[in-house]
Amino acid sequence: MRTRTNTLRRLSLSTKLWTSVVLVLSACATEKSSVVETLDDRTAVTVTHNRTPIIMSTDKPFKARDLRDYVEVGAIEVNHMGTLRHFLWLGISEVNNTERVDARPEGFESIVFFADEGTFQLDVFSWTHEAIGTSERIYKKVFAGSADAYYEITLDQIRLLANADVMKVRTSGSAPKEYVVWYRPATAKEDLSEFLETVLQ
Repeated sequence: MRTRTNTLRRLSLSTKLWTSVVLVLSACATEKSSVVETLDDRTAVTVTHNRTPIIMSTDKPFKARDLRDYVEVGAIEVNHMGTLRHFLWLGISEVNNTERVDARPEGFESIVFFADEGTFQLDVFSWTHEAIGTSERIYKKVFAGSADAYYEITLDQIRLLANADVMKVRTSGSAPKEYVVWYRPATAKEDLSEFLETVLQ
């Protein structure tokens, strides 16, 4: 009986996640540009970012009865009076941490990105948006229970990701996980390229 209850609970959660994905991505699809620039009135920084984050998931066959771990990835430029800094935001949603919204996910203190044959490591800069100079979250989460992580990144590293045919991210720690682009890889690549083109103007 307990196994049946747990299975139903996981199916219900899976349905909610799918519904969230469809609603958010459908809303974003109606917008013309994939890049947004806004002024944060409270901190006086100008923020440039992609409208829709890249959605990545653990590389395993999908089954309706199984939930995956997801990572949302979004590029950010923060302009503070002409001083430019660039970050990757990760929204981290883990099946086993659904009741620990504020927890810092294990293994994300240091991550490695694979861009075709190239690799680079990023160490977490902050777990909160305030540390990068914004008064509120920049990306709307597809998965409401996701934890936030911010990594400082260079434009050259973003270029590697934008030009890569295959992009992966691997966590660190004793039980590392590997994530691949899960939703519309070609669109994700195009959006990063547009972000890069915008911030280089």
